[in-house]
Amino acid sequence: MSEPSLQRELTPEGVLVLTLNRPETMNALNGEISEGIQAAALESKTNGDIRAIVITGNGRGFCAGADLSGGGPARGNGTAAVSRGAFTDRMGPGRMIMALADADVPIIAAVNGAAAGAGFGLALCCDIRIASDQARMGSIFIKRGLATDYGTSYWLPRIVGVAKAYELLYTGDILNAQALLEVGLVNRVVPHDTLMTEAMAFAKRIAAGPPLAYTYIRRNAARSLDQGIAANLEQEWSHQKELLRTGDAAEGFRAFLEARQPTFSGA
Repeated sequence: MSEPSLQRELTPEGVLVLTLNRPETMNALNGEISEGIQAAALESKTNGDIRAIVITGNGRGFCAGADLSGGGPARGNGTAAVSRGAFTDRMGPGRMIMALADADVPIIAAVNGAAAGAGFGLALCCDIRIASDQARMGSIFIKRGLATDYGTSYWLPRIVGVAKAYELLYTGDILNAQALLEVGLVNRVVPHDTLMTEAMAFAKRIAAGPPLAYTYIRRNAARSLDQGIAANLEQEWSHQKELLRTGDAAEGFRAFLEARQPTFSGA
């Protein structure tokens, strides 16, 4: 039996590790990977055992983009073989990205190698990107005669600013690890051999925190990008009032008064 294209492991600390497992294609996205990531993101809304998600790749690449093994438009005289359902689906491959955006736990990308095209979009929609010193990232859609998908045009300007986003999208340039750090596309760069150790240490630190507070932080920050200050303040305070009634908030205050580290239960 062949190995699954997406491996998943839930650690005792509550970190769900999703590993893209098509190293022979540098982890090009296929249906199994996309559906598996989408399912994991949806599961985070109902499974209290999941407190953080780490996405990484097996082998040399994080994700080289969508699987073009069928040739794409190049084998159809310029016309891609797209089903009627694909044409009428208003979100298309964005369904996986939307599920990640709507997840209820922090999401960390451990970028172990190349992240290009759709793989670039996948990395961008994660909250934190920890990169190996061998990582490389870029849009490349323009080099295929295409614009963007997989949420790239939404997240990229919000991460690096509009002017830099235009430059990266217009040129399709691939940036190395140091350049990624300099423009703010990754949070940190670590030696390749320690990538997963560093990423898991960070994820476990997050997983030890108050789950509902992380959910609300994630929702507040994401929605603030598209709403006015009044709506954001109302949403913030609504969430804060709910959190003030939780056992985790009581534990946080007790721990402060007792000069100890809090132990959060998610209640």
